[in-house]
Amino acid sequence: MTVFDTLSQLSADTLPQFVMISGEDDDIISALKLQLMAKVNFDPSDLSQAYFDLSEADPDLALEELESLPFFGDEMLVVFENVWELTTVKKSVLTENQLLRFEQLLDNPLASTRLVIICHGKLDGKRRIVKKLKQIALHLEATPLKPNELSQYFVNKSSLQPAIVNLIIEKSNSHFATVGQNIALVTTYADGRQVTLEDVEKAVPKSLADNIFDLTDLILKGKITDARSLVTDLVLQGEDEIKLLAILTNNFRLYYQIKLLLDKQYTERQLIDFLKINPYRLKFLVTPARSRSKEFLAAAMRYLIDTDFKIKSGQADKKFLMDMALIRLSGIS
Repeated sequence: MTVFDTLSQLSADTLPQFVMISGEDDDIISALKLQLMAKVNFDPSDLSQAYFDLSEADPDLALEELESLPFFGDEMLVVFENVWELTTVKKSVLTENQLLRFEQLLDNPLASTRLVIICHGKLDGKRRIVKKLKQIALHLEATPLKPNELSQYFVNKSSLQPAIVNLIIEKSNSHFATVGQNIALVTTYADGRQVTLEDVEKAVPKSLADNIFDLTDLILKGKITDARSLVTDLVLQGEDEIKLLAILTNNFRLYYQIKLLLDKQYTERQLIDFLKINPYRLKFLVTPARSRSKEFLAAAMRYLIDTDFKIKSGQADKKFLMDMALIRLSGIS
């Protein structure tokens, strides 16, 4: 169960007296914050609710809200964000006296007041106040979702087919915020009709993985001039040759695995299940794998691994070795 599943079980009526959101993944924190605020129907104009960004607000005024009985209703909801003292981040917004005052309020809270604390950063587990909050608060920790959790979350959130969401995740390098942005982009592109895999390919910008698959395809087709040009473009965009080489090696390893499994008469469904690969991506891999021998693919992997070793051991300039690898791969028989 993910932190979003935990949050989904809450409502404005069942919200605990203390809720704490923390973590180093700001995208997850932002999503949790938005969903929590929606659940409690947060409205800045509602005088029974108050929000304080303590990196900007007066901490004394914020603490007074916790000490005061609600004037406009039976309950008061207070939200504190950026309480840096609770984290390992080297920033400060509270004096020692204010921090002590805050801790005393946690020891003797008003029954009518609920508090949400949002911390950007890792909690400082050595602090007494943090230990106390972990005991009394519902802690929603913002950690990156596992691949299956990421897929399930966006399938539920978007109502798109799993294969489509998984392709978007792949093209977004599994980056939480980017996945959400690209789902919105594809949905807008589809303009009310059912989203297809082809829509994803057309609407979502190419990821590094996409570009390296293109590079692999160019090498297999012997288009070395185009391959070298693509590598140059990627390096100009800030990608490092060592990183490009690692992904290229993984691609050839994938072709080799597919080749071995095809020789064992695996069906495409079996390939998908065994390799845990997107069905849409697989259909572009099977034909090249069929057309090349195991010997070619094995030799290509060995050469790429050897090139990686030469770069990392400083035997020659990495640009030169990468260029030589492209030329060499085109000539392996």
